[in-house]
Amino acid sequence: MTVDTIHDHLKPVTFNDYSVIHEFFKKYPSESCEFNVCNIFSWGLFYKFEYTIFSDRLILFNPYYSYLLAPIGKKISAAELFELYNSFKKVHKDVVILIADEAYIRDEPDVRGYFDIEENENLNDYVYTAENLVKLGGKKLAKKKNLISQFMRLYPGFALKPIEHGDYAEVMEFCYYWRQTHDVEDEYLDIEFEAIKVTLTHWDSLPCEGLKLYVDGKLCAFSIYSPQTADMATIHYEKPDPNVKGAGQVINHETAKLLIKNFTYINREQDMGFEGIRKAKRSYQPLRMIPCYKLKGK
Repeated sequence: MTVDTIHDHLKPVTFNDYSVIHEFFKKYPSESCEFNVCNIFSWGLFYKFEYTIFSDRLILFNPYYSYLLAPIGKKISAAELFELYNSFKKVHKDVVILIADEAYIRDEPDVRGYFDIEENENLNDYVYTAENLVKLGGKKLAKKKNLISQFMRLYPGFALKPIEHGDYAEVMEFCYYWRQTHDVEDEYLDIEFEAIKVTLTHWDSLPCEGLKLYVDGKLCAFSIYSPQTADMATIHYEKPDPNVKGAGQVINHETAKLLIKNFTYINREQDMGFEGIRKAKRSYQPLRMIPCYKLKGK
């Protein structure tokens, strides 16, 4: 295989390839949720991600949106990255590269000579300290604490249970209900719905865990999360019943209380440009953002 023939060697990502792909993510961890093995499989099966291994690097391509993830593996020079980009551009004229490694762009001076670089704010990740999401200290987070207190008073018999193998029907029934409460025509929400299905279907194959919140024996919120790096976890999905006051704040708080046992930081992923999601994630006072850049060849 040469860089010019990489495209001919791409094959669909399937769970038969899980161990190979997972090993790359373990060996070369990234803080960005774009580079999370659970997301590659749960979203990637819908988007029909393709991959190959070239020069000790994992090459992942999303044909749905025509983007390459920055190669996962040993460091790649700007010239090599540009050569890889051009090999895909021959087949996909609108191809771009997504990269979340700010240090690479800073420390690889030649990259700006080969690519136009644009930050994609909609794909920036929100990072919090687990401690801050547990303590909810300060005036700016006081409203979150108050809503949790109200929930505890209203529903003293609430219960928490882990998501387990076999919970597909229960969680998906809640998802159908949740989707009806968000009665808007939006492709992202529909695709997210499919990604949750894949995650639950392959629960035993993915390094995901989850938490369910019950009121009066009825599921009213859940979260699904996985390790991102040695000191960071990523929350992939967090769905509360909008008709149960405080359910969103409680599932967020209880999930953070679990994660703080093993992780210092929590990545709550992106806002995808939705103003409501952006406002909600900013309201939790993120520690920092992980910028995502789009690279397009000059």
